[in-house]
Amino acid sequence: MSGSDEYGEVVCTIGVFDGMHAGHRFLLSAAQEEADLLGLPLLVVTFQSDPEELFKPAGQCLKLLSNAERLQRLADVEDAAAEGEVTGAAGAGTAPDGAPEGADRVSPDVTLRRQVLALPFTAELAATDPTDFLNQVLARHCTPASIHVGSNFRFGQAARGDVNLLRRWAATQNPPAQVHEHRLIDSNGLPVSASLIRSLLQDARLQEANQLLTRPHHLHGQIVRGRGFGKEIGFPTANISVLGGSMQPADGVYAGYFELSGEMHAAAISVGVPLTFEGLEASLEVYVLDYEANLYDREATIWFLEYLRPMIAFANTTELMEQISRDVTRTREIASHPIPSFWA
Repeated sequence: MSGSDEYGEVVCTIGVFDGMHAGHRFLLSAAQEEADLLGLPLLVVTFQSDPEELFKPAGQCLKLLSNAERLQRLADVEDAAAEGEVTGAAGAGTAPDGAPEGADRVSPDVTLRRQVLALPFTAELAATDPTDFLNQVLARHCTPASIHVGSNFRFGQAARGDVNLLRRWAATQNPPAQVHEHRLIDSNGLPVSASLIRSLLQDARLQEANQLLTRPHHLHGQIVRGRGFGKEIGFPTANISVLGGSMQPADGVYAGYFELSGEMHAAAISVGVPLTFEGLEASLEVYVLDYEANLYDREATIWFLEYLRPMIAFANTTELMEQISRDVTRTREIASHPIPSFWA
């Protein structure tokens, strides 16, 4: 196989890895295990931005993680090495390698057990024939001994490349590379995928989504000025402008955490249009329990622990305040529990 000296001989895996969910963690763990066995580094080939961002209007790409956090988690050896509630059925075959000019290279730590190569996802790259992608993009930068992918792996123009094409290509290399295909399923035998998790979040099935993510879904945002109505009724809220394009879960009220400067605070979270009042737009508002401070313009992370209820149009402000009090009580109970064992 004709590779370059940029990465040398490696075990390789390729994907977007949005969400860094249980399936991704299993895949990375399997690839790292083989890399350690062969005494080779693991090269993770991904993209600087989610490919869907190229094809969908701004704001309509539903991402589980911002691009920055996705790349950081990929570079974190401990994060990807943790086990998820996933099983994998490996299939033998063959593999690819490398990347184009302008790619980001994220080094995880001084041991360099794993390296992350983030390719700029451009219209030109999206239009690349699958075989040309393997020959002209991957094989320019490394010599893979093997490659690990999920069974639904697709690549190249119009996603025409699949695992079978990958195997045929790898068999022609000198020496031949091996492809390991993993079928990623959860404990109920259902596929683990970013699209499944997005669907669960849209259906308010938060706990199922969190289980597959191996941590609570979360958003990062900046605190901006809102209507100020919460303060008037005794429940001042922080209004969040989401940064990084991460998707919000279904409209409703949630129990969770408000993370500011590394400190976690219990929080009741409202997502969507406040139905009690007319003419209002959808918002993300957070009531932070037992906390008072000027938060405007600061950045925070919102962690969603449990779905409490849908948005409701109350008959009057008194009914609204009574329900908020119940939401706060329930939030306090939920947030007082130990952090779930699956949170990684």
